[in-house]
Amino acid sequence: MKLLLKHLCHKIICAILLLIISNQKIYAQDSLIIVGKRYTIESKILKENRTYSVMLPASYKSNPNKEYIVAYVLDGERTKFLEVAGIVQSMHSSFDLKLQIPEMIIVSIENTNRTRDLTPTNSLNYLDQDNINAFKSSGKANEFMGFIENELMPKINSSYRTTKKNLIIAHSMAGLFALHCFLENPKLFSYYLLIDPSWFWDRNYIGKRGKEILEKKKDLEARVFIGLANNLLDDKRHYQWGEEFFQLLKKNQSPKLKAEFKYFGDEKHLTVPIPATYYGLKYIFEPYEIDLNQVTTNPNILLNYAKKTSDELFIEMKPDESFVRTIGYVALHDRQIPDTAIKIFELNSQNYPNSINVWDNLADAYMVKGYYEKAKLCYKKILELSPNNKNAVKRLDELNKNK
Repeated sequence: MKLLLKHLCHKIICAILLLIISNQKIYAQDSLIIVGKRYTIESKILKENRTYSVMLPASYKSNPNKEYIVAYVLDGERTKFLEVAGIVQSMHSSFDLKLQIPEMIIVSIENTNRTRDLTPTNSLNYLDQDNINAFKSSGKANEFMGFIENELMPKINSSYRTTKKNLIIAHSMAGLFALHCFLENPKLFSYYLLIDPSWFWDRNYIGKRGKEILEKKKDLEARVFIGLANNLLDDKRHYQWGEEFFQLLKKNQSPKLKAEFKYFGDEKHLTVPIPATYYGLKYIFEPYEIDLNQVTTNPNILLNYAKKTSDELFIEMKPDESFVRTIGYVALHDRQIPDTAIKIFELNSQNYPNSINVWDNLADAYMVKGYYEKAKLCYKKILELSPNNKNAVKRLDELNKNK
């Protein structure tokens, strides 16, 4: 297991390094590779300007009607932004036959006063010390939450096509803040990726508050992942408090609350974010994943997909068009099971009837089987959608001549 985790981390780190290199204004064939863009917003709530970065999904421009989940990343300076962007892009790649998570808009929020913004109470306590001067400004998490909810989110939702379902990715003290949001404003986010949260804050304030709320509340709707590092040498209570909070989540009676807990014994507090982000995204979006081998064995899996995502992710999603197309061609050419390919392409055409590509793909499969009349209908459908489509005119003419 350790070797597998190290290999996985190596692959993810390579992806992140590639993104970092790409961001250094390197030119390839005279084109600049751009990962995202930084913006500034004036916050009346916080009485200061705040900077954030945005990465749009690869398909954003080519799918003008598609809406996307937004991932809000805290501690969102440049390195963190590129780190998360690399992992997210690696986990959604039709070309590489990986569809573990949906494409997302990433919004990475930079810090100004971290202690002030991310802590729910004013406290000078750190485990058994009560005079930490650096914590004097603490306790303004509600104001920061108000900034996200009432200023930043409306800006993002008005600027981009969003589903209004949000993910928060938060490490350490930011994880404490995300837990605070979950308990006090649970509809703000639907998905919580919590990496080694600061349970120590104010003598495990968040655990005590969690007990008060989670024992009573029965209508929570969220998927929560908690990843803990090996901090046993620092203080064993860190693991204990994390485990206790997870048990509160498991005992909660909300039917739509799902939670996972993972301990990374080989990682420390500052090294755990990369593997925890990968495994967290993998767990949270497990209902979204489409497996190549399962679909080529049983294409009807795609029929129940929208219901599965609606029930478990609280949002109905259709199977990704380009990914299903790729699976269809694997079935058609690589595995030479044309009947299965036809079924896959037919389901894709039902989900995306206004896509020229799906009808062209289906025609290809019909042609392999010798179903020429059905192929003609596909090309006619293309011409209904695009009357000047030269390829469809040519193919239809060839089929009519060879009738």
